[in-house]
Amino acid sequence: MHTFNAGAVLAAATAAASCAVVVAHGGVAGGAATLSNVALPTDQNGDKLITGEASAMAHDGAYYFYFNNWGNCPGVDCCKSSAGCATCCFNDPPIPYTPGCGNLTNGSDPYGVYHTIQAYKTTDFTTWENLGVALDLKHRHAGTEFRPCVVFNKKTGMFVMWYEDRGGTQKGYNIAVSPNPQGPFTTTHTGVTLPGHGRVGDYNIFVDDDGKAYHVRTGFDIVQLTDDYTAGAMHIGSFTTPRASEGPTMFKRDGTYYVTAGSGCCACIGGSTIYVLASPSPAGPWHYQGDVGSVPGHTFDAHSPDNFVTKAQGSAVVLVGDQHVYLGNQWNSGLKLTPPGPRNHDLLYWGVFDFKANASGAATIQQMVWHDTTTITVPAPVPM
Repeated sequence: MHTFNAGAVLAAATAAASCAVVVAHGGVAGGAATLSNVALPTDQNGDKLITGEASAMAHDGAYYFYFNNWGNCPGVDCCKSSAGCATCCFNDPPIPYTPGCGNLTNGSDPYGVYHTIQAYKTTDFTTWENLGVALDLKHRHAGTEFRPCVVFNKKTGMFVMWYEDRGGTQKGYNIAVSPNPQGPFTTTHTGVTLPGHGRVGDYNIFVDDDGKAYHVRTGFDIVQLTDDYTAGAMHIGSFTTPRASEGPTMFKRDGTYYVTAGSGCCACIGGSTIYVLASPSPAGPWHYQGDVGSVPGHTFDAHSPDNFVTKAQGSAVVLVGDQHVYLGNQWNSGLKLTPPGPRNHDLLYWGVFDFKANASGAATIQQMVWHDTTTITVPAPVPM
């Protein structure tokens, strides 16, 4: 078990969390919460969390999580495919994979799926409230939805959800808004494109202490958003990773900005790298700090599910007290359950980034280590 018993005073680590608005909880200590990496949390009805690509948002003394619902499509053991564990990109024999099989199908979509987005709320990471569908099919444009990301805009008082749309007539990102964190969200912008060379793909939105929001996407480009968070205002920076990667998260600690990204992982078994980059500002310069997700000393094998420590691909980083909690998706891990579970019951991976100063004095994230459970200290909520 991994225990991280950190204090709750935010002054120790001034930070803003990806896809999140940071909430100052004061100095009152809360309770310990133990999060499992081998079993899913259950909600108020005793049901397992519906999981998928995730967004985490701290707001008004609570934490909100949004998951892309893959439906009851069964998992696929892509390690048996010709490309190996690192990809299940839908057409690789002898493991055919049709995304969205099950009760979310719609034959008019060439990808055969219309995802919904499920919302949950917790104040203690022990009890979870299922808030229902935050974005349903009637409130969004037709297409295959990926990577929901929700942030709160203090200026407008609206919760803003970006999501990636593929397979329909719209190309680009779509945006939905709601006056409530649980929704329902209604799509207001479709086909949103951003400046830079990065493709429309995995992305993350980071809200800084001054309320400015930044969009980082696979490619990699960083774009400052407009004041209402519904469009790109200006391209401010770019960076590269050692290998082609995706799934960025962005956050801030002690005045330093961090981005993590993982090697390509299309519904993969075994997870991906955790490349770490750091910068004194969102505009850069961005410096590569290393890979903290690969198994040290292990020779990469495309057909092995054991190349990466967390067996997950990163989705979000959320600040809890002064702990930067990493949330990853263990894709196709439902195959390990008894009985095997559907794609929307794939396991999560919870970890806490451990920072240590290097020779130059800059704080670096230390090598990740697998733990069946991770224990965090949750500050007592103090509503804003």
